[in-house]
Amino acid sequence: MEIKEYIGQYNFIDPNTVSTFLKTFSKIKEFEDAVISNYGEDIIDKKIRNVQNYYLSKNKNLTETHWFNYFCYGLGKVSSVYFKERNIDYRLKKIEALNLLKYPEKGFYKKHYDSGNIHRELSAVIFLNNDYEGGHLQFFNPKTEEIMLDIKPEVGKIVLWPSNFMFPHQATQVTKGTRFAIISWMI
Repeated sequence: MEIKEYIGQYNFIDPNTVSTFLKTFSKIKEFEDAVISNYGEDIIDKKIRNVQNYYLSKNKNLTETHWFNYFCYGLGKVSSVYFKERNIDYRLKKIEALNLLKYPEKGFYKKHYDSGNIHRELSAVIFLNNDYEGGHLQFFNPKTEEIMLDIKPEVGKIVLWPSNFMFPHQATQVTKGTRFAIISWMI
């Protein structure tokens, strides 16, 4: 199986449900500059990652608890499909986080991978809108550094991949508008 075949793309959530979610969360004031992990220390470096982050929680209010549980349930179901299609005998033990990301115009996240000091098995991004330009999800061949897959966001699509060094990826710069996505990592 080629590396690219370990990147799964699925329809995850219908556009009307996404619209309802964004009506509640796109305008919240609690977005903060997203951090990057630098040898165990979380730092803000807008030359590497120019994104705002909001941690979804099941403990803030009933509305957020509903959406947190909704996305966790969906992640459990779609990850089972992902593993089954690839004949991988694995069941998720924990969803590490659910983060709502807001990429403003000129927002991006340079090439990186999702493991390191933190153990993660599976990464996910859920695209919530497409009324912007740029903001593609790109995966690189770990040996040649060439782009091996360029994914244009589609409302409600989820992309899953192993959270290891074999899957360097980036979010390209948003050139017009604002990009919203949910990211998660699973163990």
